[in-house]
Amino acid sequence: MNNKDSEYKRSFVPKTLNESLKKINKNYAMKYGKLEYLILLKWSEIVGSFFAQHSEPEKIIRIKEKLNEFEETIYNNFLYVNVSPAAALEFEHFKDKIIEKINGYFGYKVITSIKFKQKLVNNLENHSIKKVKNKKKLSKNSEKIIKEDISNFKDEDLKNSILNLGLTINKEDT
Repeated sequence: MNNKDSEYKRSFVPKTLNESLKKINKNYAMKYGKLEYLILLKWSEIVGSFFAQHSEPEKIIRIKEKLNEFEETIYNNFLYVNVSPAAALEFEHFKDKIIEKINGYFGYKVITSIKFKQKLVNNLENHSIKKVKNKKKLSKNSEKIIKEDISNFKDEDLKNSILNLGLTINKEDT
């Protein structure tokens, strides 16, 4: 009496990268909410490079304000932003301008106020600078092997992406 045949058999079904990323983005959006997700995703585009380099949005708190004439609840959204201590005073000075940029990006009044919290902010740009300094040399043989492996690819963008990926992986392994 073995039930192996009646059990669900797992089979591999290839998925596109788009399908996989949709699931990841959906989970991320559910965790934070759509508004927070969009602000986190587009932060550098919304506030500009200087502000993005010295800050990161943390969360949005919604506080019930009142009921409108249609008996719908009106909320005030407060954005909490982690700011590096060196730039905190400048952020406080440009607080209204940042709120204006955020609301202008969305086209309506999304954020009522911003609360700043001084905290050391680690951005990706800082990490990439460190990686460039620790560059390792790749042997000509390794590079040649990678180029031979991708020589049959027809799509140039894919070929370049895989070449860069292979070179990066080999550099980290050596």
